[in-house]
Formats: sequence, structure tokens, C-alpha cells
Amino acid sequence: MSMYLDRDLSFGAVSECLARTAAEPVAAAQALLSRRDEEALAEARARDALRGLTPGGEPLAGMVLGVKACFDVRGWTTHAGSRVLADAPPAAEDAALVRALRAAGAVLLAQNNMTEFAYGALGLNAAYGTPLTPCMTDAPRVAGGSSSGGAVAVALGMAHVALVSDTSGSARIPAAFCGVAGFKPSRGRYDDGGMMYLSPTFDVPGIIAADAAGCLRVDKALAPDSAPPHPACGAMPLAGRIFVLPDHVEDMLVPQVRNTFSAWLERLREAGAVLRRMPMPCIAQAGAVARDGGIIAAEAYALHAPRLAVDSARYDPRVGPRMLLGARVPAHAYLAAQRRLAELRGEYDALMAGADAVLTPTVPMLPPPVAMLDDNDVYLRENARAFSLTEFANRLDLPSISLPGAPAAGNAVGLMATGLRGGDRALLAAAAQIEDVLGSAARRRN
Repeated sequence: MSMYLDRDLSFGAVSECLARTAAEPVAAAQALLSRRDEEALAEARARDALRGLTPGGEPLAGMVLGVKACFDVRGWTTHAGSRVLADAPPAAEDAALVRALRAAGAVLLAQNNMTEFAYGALGLNAAYGTPLTPCMTDAPRVAGGSSSGGAVAVALGMAHVALVSDTSGSARIPAAFCGVAGFKPSRGRYDDGGMMYLSPTFDVPGIIAADAAGCLRVDKALAPDSAPPHPACGAMPLAGRIFVLPDHVEDMLVPQVRNTFSAWLERLREAGAVLRRMPMPCIAQAGAVARDGGIIAAEAYALHAPRLAVDSARYDPRVGPRMLLGARVPAHAYLAAQRRLAELRGEYDALMAGADAVLTPTVPMLPPPVAMLDDNDVYLRENARAFSLTEFANRLDLPSISLPGAPAAGNAVGLMATGLRGGDRALLAAAAQIEDVLGSAARRRN
């Protein structure tokens, strides 16, 4: 974006994204659903002409925006990647975050593809096509879900930021698989008005950008008055930071992920970071508690029961039957799980006293080939593996970010940093420092 002068910053940015979209027609068709190419160019010209006259400025000037299909955009149907809602009337107004991002200077270009109703961690979509990771080209491999289209768009330069949702890792899994950054905030940090839920207990809006610095820029625009719990925390050098490594994670990793993660940890140690390996049973237990209590299934069923009763055949066969299981969840199991998760949040807070973040790989394996997922048992197994490390941040209501690895080397591996509830800005600052030590995918491309 720096090649454009201020007077044509937005127009140049949109033009560049459109050129990259045209250069990748197959990937664009998979990742981008509705588009507004000419409208975006016209809007960019107008923004450039008025720059400097907007009260408070435009902190996201020069950024091009994609929006996951579960957020309302005026004039587009919020179908959430499903045939079931394909004929629904278009949204009458933008979702709250779409309005906020556009008010801050971002230019909206496209609606991004996703797993149907956000119920899946691999990114498959039977209705609109399955986006593929650009990081590994030995075979068609999934981009990760549920925010598959947004991650592909940012990775290929079709957008600079994607507005997404995150239930169990939906911002971070595709970010890891596509070599970009994905940020899940603490609950309530961003306005979720106009976002279609999968699970009201766990869903939050999130951000995908090229790197942590991009996520931090967007966060400052969306939460401008926010500050770290301790004023000095954001400026603390990496050598003064303490990171926790849960001791149950290493056995979950495939060799390539394990080796990459170990190399990153060694570089962080050399930079002076303090790494503490310790048992964290609250992390290991959080996902099982939510599953045993049927929280997501019960809430998804409650939201979809009227449509499932009359239109179940149009649901993706990987989605509809799993939602129907929510009808069988006992109320006592659901409530017991909610109570236990509240206890585990307290246990996490106690274990993290004095520490900055938990570090793990984002996903324990590499993106699986699409062909192997035709078998439903294999799909369910790989889907569960994909969110096995990300889900605890949702269950315990923690900010979490996946940082890009080394896609140029065929390494679709992410490093995940998960912080303290409400400490979003401090986590993002620490993540930007980690990226400075490790090097980011965005900087390697430039």
C-alpha cells in the first residue's frame, strides 16, 4: 500500500486487490461470494478526495475489507454459506462492525465464503465450493474453517482485513493453514450486532489480517479507548515477558508441527523470553466439558429447530445432522457444563498469575487434503483435531491470536498466543513483538 500517495491511497489499495483477485480466478471464485468491484472503486475515489476532512481521521485508510457471510451487509443476503438461506431477503443495513470498519476508512469489497453456518473447522462447503490453502500445493488441501474465504482472500492479497466469527477457532485455524494472522478477542470487546450466531455462549467476532500488526491496527480502530491492564505492559520488551507452555500439548503434534514449534520456541528463548512448561488441566479439560455438556449442539439446534423441521434436506449433510443432535442434550448436562467452565476460568486465571500468554501451535496437524475428507468418519476425526488446541480460548473466554508461520517453505503452521481475559491489547502487543523475532509471512512477501 505504501507505493500509493495519500491522495490515491484507497483507490490504489482497491485497484491492487482487484488485480490480485483477477490473477487468481479459481481461488477468487471459491473465497469471494458477493462482490462490489465498481462500487468499491468509486467509494475509494471519494474517500481519497475527502481525506483530511473526516473528524477523527480514518485509521484504516488504505485497507480493503472482506466480510464473512454470517454478518449483515446492506444489499447482500446473509446466508452464512448455506443453501437454506440463499433465497432470504437481503440485509437492510450493515452489521455494527461492518459500519465501524467502514467508518474507520476500510473499503468493503467482498463477502467471504465460510463453512455452512460456521459449523466446521476445516472449511468444506458443499453449496458454494471449498476454498483451498495457498500454502501447500502438492494436493488440493483445505483452507481451514469456518472462516475459510476470509483467510484465503487475505493470504492472496484480495483483501487486507477480513471480518470473521470465532466459535472454536474459526479465525485462527484458517489463519494458520493460510499463513496469515487470526485474532479472537475477549467476549464483549467488539459489537456483535448483525452477526449470525452458531453458539451464543462461545461466538465472538474476530479479525484476520496479514500479521499481528494488522490485527493490532484494526483493534485500535474498533476499541480506541482500550488499554492494557497495566500501562507498561504493551511497551514491555520481549525479554521481560513470561510465556507458559502446557505440558500436554506436545504429544498431540505431528512431526512437522512439533519441529516448527520447537524452532520458534528456541528463537524466543534466544531473544530473552521466559518459557515455563507446566501442567494446565483447565486447558486440557475445557473442550471436553463443553462437548459433554452439548453446549454448541444444543444452542445450534435451538437457533435452527424451526428450519430443520421443514427444510433439513437442504442442510449440508456434515452440518444438519450434527445440529439435530442438540435436541437430545439434557438440560442438567448443559447447565453443569456452564458451571464447570466458570470454575475452569478461575483456575486458568490463577495459573497465569504473572505470565503474559500461553503458547501452543494453532493446529496440531497440517491442512488435510480435500479428497481424504469424503469419508464422514475421517472428516469428523480431522475436524475435531483441527480445533483441539484453539477451542479452550472460547470455552474460557480468552483473547487468542494465531501468528503466521512460513508458508513459503510449505509450512502451513501457526503459532498461537492466548492471553488473559480482557487483556486483548496487551496480547496483541506481545504478539507483534513475537512476530518481530520470528519474522512474519507479510514481511517475507514484501
